[in-house]
Amino acid sequence: MKNIIKAAFITIAALTFGKANAQSGEFLLNNPDAHVMGMANTGAAMYATSFAMWNNTASTLFSENIMDVGASYGMWNPSQANMIAVAGYGRITDWMSINAGFKTLMHKPYPVTSINGITNEEFKPNEMALGVGLGFRILPILSVSANINYVNTKYAPELKAGAVSADFGAMLDLKFMRVGVTASNIGSKLKYSETSIYSLPANVQLGVGTTQRFGAEEKHAITANIQGGMTFESQAFVAAVGAEYKWNDMVRVAAGYNYGDATKGTPSYASVGIGVKIIGISLNGSYLIGMGDSQLGNTFMVGLGYSF
Repeated sequence: MKNIIKAAFITIAALTFGKANAQSGEFLLNNPDAHVMGMANTGAAMYATSFAMWNNTASTLFSENIMDVGASYGMWNPSQANMIAVAGYGRITDWMSINAGFKTLMHKPYPVTSINGITNEEFKPNEMALGVGLGFRILPILSVSANINYVNTKYAPELKAGAVSADFGAMLDLKFMRVGVTASNIGSKLKYSETSIYSLPANVQLGVGTTQRFGAEEKHAITANIQGGMTFESQAFVAAVGAEYKWNDMVRVAAGYNYGDATKGTPSYASVGIGVKIIGISLNGSYLIGMGDSQLGNTFMVGLGYSF
């Protein structure tokens, strides 16, 4: 039984972790925001969405919305795992916001065989993260934020671990340009046994973004983001660029490209997205196109949100 459990763990780890160095919980890097995913996950300097919790919580202080909530569902390759997430934020005052989010990645079940070689049950590996956060506007053009999260992973009946982590963010909004920086997954390690201890995928991201309106009554808008960062443990560098066109704040199309180092667990991919928003209700979809040896192709995410 132990050999089967170890084999299952190795298989799931290979699919989920890639070739990262002594690092676990890679699902934390999977952004459930269908809006930003369509822009190659350039969320550090993105304007606030309902999933700002996993982009840059500090962005919520510059939002015109008092509240924004959403839910999403997607399928992540190469493991064909299902992701479900809910998140949202509320601006309590002009200088403070509260944020919360939950996401889980559910892998396909596999048979569990007893010591006698009898298969009588299945185990469904899953990973989850639950967090809350606060954002503060300390200057008219500057906000900061902090989240605290609980992370739990279950890869086999005898391979379970939990950790506590924190995310930090800051955003400078100059109206014509946004500059955002985040430090995510800073926390304790996932301990599966005395000898199997893994760091979380801690990383830093720096982004620059802009939204320009034009045309009659400024019904047309283009948002462009560029972002770069690095994961601490694997020392993998990533860079991304994303853009969207929006008409009348109702219909949007987006695309982007994310460059990574597949040898360090950060594959490259292109992305496309589409969305519509009517009377505060938004529907977004995104799709990833694997590049080179990347196995992220055919990954998709759809999200439903409401804001006012």
